[in-house]
Parts: sequence; structure tokens; C-alpha cells
Amino acid sequence: MKVLFLTTFFIIVHSLGMQVSPASPGGKISGKVMDAQTHEPVPGAHVYLEGRENGTVTDLNGNFEIEHYPGFSTLVISHLGFRVSYVELGDTDLHAPLTVYLAAVPIRSDDIIITAGRMQMRYSGVYSDTKTRAVEDHMGAIPGLDMVTRANFAKDPVIRGLRDSRVNVLIDGMRLTPACVDGMDPATAYVEADNLQSIEISRGQDNQLISSTAPGGSVNFVMARPALNSGFFGNVETGYHTVSHQRSIQAALSYGNERWAIRTSGTYRDAGDLQPGKGARIAGSGLKKGNVYTSILYRPFENHRFNLRYIGDFAGKIGYPMLIMDTRRADAHITGIEHTWNNPSENIHTITTNLYLNHVQHWMDDYDRDVTQRDVMANMYMPMYGETTTAGVTSELNASSGSRLIHLKLELFSIDAFADMLMEHVDSSVRDMYLVNLGDVSQYHGVISQSIRYFTENNWIFGANAHAEFGTSRIREKSAIATYRAEYPGISTLEPTDFGYSAGLSAEKQVSEWFMSGIRISDGRRLPGHLERYGYYIYQPLDGFFYYGNPALKPERSSQAEVFITLGNEHSRLSNSTSLWVNRMENYIAGSRIDRYFKRYDNMGVATLTGFETDISARINSRWSSAASVSYVFGQHNELDEPLPMMPPLKGAVSLQREAEIVSLETRLRWASAQNRVAEQNSLETRTSGYALWDVYTRIQLTQNIMLQIGAENLLNTFFVDHLSVNSMPGAGRNIHGALRVTF
Repeated sequence: MKVLFLTTFFIIVHSLGMQVSPASPGGKISGKVMDAQTHEPVPGAHVYLEGRENGTVTDLNGNFEIEHYPGFSTLVISHLGFRVSYVELGDTDLHAPLTVYLAAVPIRSDDIIITAGRMQMRYSGVYSDTKTRAVEDHMGAIPGLDMVTRANFAKDPVIRGLRDSRVNVLIDGMRLTPACVDGMDPATAYVEADNLQSIEISRGQDNQLISSTAPGGSVNFVMARPALNSGFFGNVETGYHTVSHQRSIQAALSYGNERWAIRTSGTYRDAGDLQPGKGARIAGSGLKKGNVYTSILYRPFENHRFNLRYIGDFAGKIGYPMLIMDTRRADAHITGIEHTWNNPSENIHTITTNLYLNHVQHWMDDYDRDVTQRDVMANMYMPMYGETTTAGVTSELNASSGSRLIHLKLELFSIDAFADMLMEHVDSSVRDMYLVNLGDVSQYHGVISQSIRYFTENNWIFGANAHAEFGTSRIREKSAIATYRAEYPGISTLEPTDFGYSAGLSAEKQVSEWFMSGIRISDGRRLPGHLERYGYYIYQPLDGFFYYGNPALKPERSSQAEVFITLGNEHSRLSNSTSLWVNRMENYIAGSRIDRYFKRYDNMGVATLTGFETDISARINSRWSSAASVSYVFGQHNELDEPLPMMPPLKGAVSLQREAEIVSLETRLRWASAQNRVAEQNSLETRTSGYALWDVYTRIQLTQNIMLQIGAENLLNTFFVDHLSVNSMPGAGRNIHGALRVTF
């Protein structure tokens, strides 16, 4: 680890010495950057002279102005999602404004684009090109974002130490509610890497991306969409992973003409038992899973587009050896239709309306387990069923006025959930028992939010956002109502109506072309989720307790502050983003221990979380680059005077990458320190040791249309336990994997 850190440090210092020496300016170049297809202005496009690192970006109306230096004859204009444009200045009249049109790049299963905070970067490299990998594996590269692991499947995100209902996970802006009350079907399970265009991540109450009261943040999976006038193309990829004998195949087809376009794809996975480092395979940890995705784009008029999307995800037997049950079957149907109106008026750029309906079903049981030997509910089989329906409509408006960028959003959505279980004794003479975990629970929400960003002439950017949410809850099943009446005889209603909000202010200063700093503060109230209010006999795998809901819960308040700096940009030899943050939570919702096995959700006073994230990348030359990232979260429960449970330790990664037309290489070191700060009073948390894992990847472009990918993760076959793994399940051992992709 020390050698790799010193190597990365040397690379960064060396790159600083490779900057182009300054020259005297010889006038100014001004112009406007436009979208070649829609003729809309392109804000945020990077404009620079080829051969010089420094440049400028276009304003809200696509305008730019840049110094011209003698000896630099090519102007380069680039923006994510567009082809790079090169303007030769030799015969150009520098006194006349330029108009540059950027052509959109069709989505052809290219690199996943990740937007996290203020940094938008193309998540490139050999690792990201493997589309037959699970999408959760790609998310592990993002500082400040961790994943709860269970086995081969069902990893859900943890942002700055917060998870579950404190983190919104959306698909194309659509809300999705897992059906498994034990958390075995997170929304990440329904997205495949080949279907994915980008991942938008909001860390903390950063509402510039996604309006939400969730104090942890949000993850929005933006699905790949077909492109008009793209013609016919497709790809097929097949892969194999030795660590679980996983076989996978993926295929996609797309077609687009002037009026309409369609993209359809499918992925199938079949995995056996997982092999940890230096140990026997973990029995019962395999899975079978299929996923289909279709997106149809139609443009009836020049400024109007309709996009119909459907995701179908169908999982067979999924083993969870560290839990008390396995998933027998899980089905998800995710459907949405979106209408986009471009340029309805001079100041309004887009109005987007999205109508969606998402339905999830989940069956699990313990019929393959020896229930006679376990401590919890011994001698009983417990088959369980869960079902949710999430429906909603959103309408968003993006506009600009002078130097102000305005975003408005209206949303209505509902959640309907039911879950039950049957307790069957191994002795057939003992009568079966029936229990309702969620008794026809419904929640209805109305949301209105707005954000404004104001750009000043002296390079200040001021932001303000406000988000208001009204929610009401209902419970209909008679036995569930009777249960909660008996549990909470003192509360006035089982169906409360609450108000949540978040509001924030930010100030950013563009100190120079390569240095920006800023501060953001926010305050908000999160409404309790349906499991926190009405869940009954809910098993929480992370701490091994059964939970009761609490209809009398108060909203949870979160007050946050963050300081950040950004160095460089996507074209700089050296770039860095660092954030320091604090989050104070009042009426903190957590499970309060009742006895050895049970907890009840309650407002448990004040919790404080602090931490940081930093990521740095260095471009050595046109082929070689290096990157490093580190993040840490410190969580404390003030009332109990002990650490918050399941906090990720100090962890990070270092990578070195060579990009070439034929053979590309990447090596990476992932590491985590020991986590000895564990909760002992209210939770039974296990300490974990530190570890370092070495990965290597290669990509070989055999022909223009055939690509081979080979890699090895945890090359040294290290035994390790990630602190966020359920029941301290060991992580995957050495994994030799390969994938072959054919495009046409």
C-alpha cells in the first residue's frame, strides 16, 4: 500500500511539472455553442486551445469568451454526451463571434457516466467496460458510497453512513419500493450495466440533482435510451467468473430513424456458490436471474418527444447463507412513459413529465435450512410473501433568466405494500400460525420543490433550494390494526399526516480556471417510511433483530454543512475533489432494544455523523493515468454515548491505467482499515480487520467489432470481511473472469 501511494504521489507531482508554460495573449475569441440537433444552447461546454490546459466554460446561454495565444491554432469544444468539435483558427476572423454546433453521441453501451456532487466524470477504464458485471460492482468505485453485501446478489447503497429509507434509490427518476420486508431485493437488483447510461449520485441533501428529504442522499439510475437517426446496431457479450462459477450473457439491439427509435436488451445470470479467500465455498449462495429492458422513443413534432420504458426482472432461487431464509422468486415490472417539450418559450428550456407504475413481488422461505438447530424461531419454517406497488407522476421545468438557472418540480406518488408469513412447525401435529408483516399499508405523498442558481460576473455561484413534502399513511388489514391498537393504546391515530421539508443554501467561488471552492448548508425533516411505521416482526439482517414499527414516530430532522474544493477539470492533467461534511440528526429513528431478539422503532435522540471524501486523478500522458480516492465516516449516538452501528471504516482505492487502441491495462488496489468503533449497547456489532485487495484487468480489441476482456480481482486470494457485510460474511476470493463482446 505504501509503495502504491508513493507511486501515485510521484505521478501527481511529476504531472504538475508538465504544465505548458504561459504565453502572452493575442486577443480574444468569443462565440456560442449550440446543440446540432435541437439548436438549443449548450451550457457548461469546455472550451480551450489545443495544447493549453486552461480554458473556459460556456454560460447558461452557451456563450463563451477566451484569450487567444499566438501559436495555438485549434479551438477545442467538448461536453459529455457530444462529439468533440475542433475549430481551426488559421483563417478565422477573431473579431467575429463563432457559432459552434455539437453533435450528440448515440448511446452504444459506452462507458457509464457518473455524476457525484460537483464532479461529472466518465467512469472509464477496462473495469467499467464489462457489461456482464452486476451494476453494484461498478458503484463501488465512488468515494463516499458503500454497499451492504449479502452474497452474490442484492447489494444496496450506503451514502455517508446512511442507508435504507434515508437514501432514495430511483430508476429514471421513478420511485421503486422493495417488496421484501427483510431487505433482500433493493432497487439496484433491477438494473443491469448494459441498460445503464449514467448514475446520478447526490451525497447528503444536495438537491441540485434530485429533490429529496432523504438525509443520506439519492442514487438515480438513468437508463440507456435509443437515439434518432442512429440506424441499426447491437452487441452481444458473454462472460464467466470463477469465484462463483457465474455464467452470464447479454445482448442488445437498437434502431433509430428521423421519427422514432427503439432499444431492447436482455441479460441472464446463473451463479453457483461463492468462494471466499482461502476458504471453502459458501454453500447455498448461488442465484439465477433474468432481466429485459425496452425503450421506445417517438418524436411526433420537432420539439416534442415521448419515451416509453419497461424493465422486467425475474429472479429464481437466490441463496442467502448468512441469513435465515433464501429468496425463492422475485419479480419486478417497472414501467414509465415520459414526455419532453423542448424550448416551449424563450426562457423555458424543457418541461418533462413522467408517469410511472412499478410493481414488485417477492417470495422467500427456509425450506432448505435445518430449522431445528437455529436459535431464532427453532423448529419452524417461515415462508414469506411481499408485494408493493409504487405509482407516481412528476413534472419538471428547467428555465433560465439572465444569469439565473431555475428548476421547478411537482410530484405525486403513492406506495401500497402488503407482506405476510406462515409459521409451520416441523411437528405436523402443531397448528400453523399466520402473521401479517405489513397489513395493506399505503402512503400518499405530494411534493413541490424548486432550486435557483445565480451566476455572477465575478465568478460566484449562489444557490438556494426548497423542498416541501406532505404525506399521509393508511393501514387497512383488520388484524394489523388490532395489533397496533394493542401495542400503542396511548396514541390518538394510526394514520398520521406529516409534513417534511429540506432547504439549503450554497455559495461557490470560481477562484481561477482550475480552482473552485464553496460551502453548502441545509436543514430538513424526513418522514418515516412505511416499514418504520407499520412493519411487524421485520427481520433486520444487519443486526439480527426482529423489528416492530411505530405509528407514533416523529419526523427525523437533519442539519448538514459541507465545505468543498475542486481542482482542475476533465481536461486537466491533475484534478481533485474534496469534501468535508457534518450531519446532526434529531429525533433519530432507530430500533430500541426490547429484549434479546426484538427491537421497536423509536425516536432515539441525537446522532452526529462527520466525514470526508477526496478523489484525485492524474493524466500522465495520452495513454497513462492514475487515480486515488479516500473516504471516512465517523458516527456517534449522543444519547447512548456509543458509535452508530454499521459505519464504514476509512477506505479507499489507488489505480493505474493505460488506454490504447489494441491493448488496455488497469491495476487497482482497494483497501479498508480495521473498524473497531462498534455499537455494543443497542446493537450487537462485530469488529472487522483491515484488508487490501489487488485487482488487474486487460482489454484486447481483437478486431473493430470484437473485444476480449480478462481480469483478476483479489489476485492474492486474501480472506477479508467487509464491515458492511451481513452477519460478517467473508468477501469474494480470487476471481478470474473473462468476457467476449461482439458489436454490429
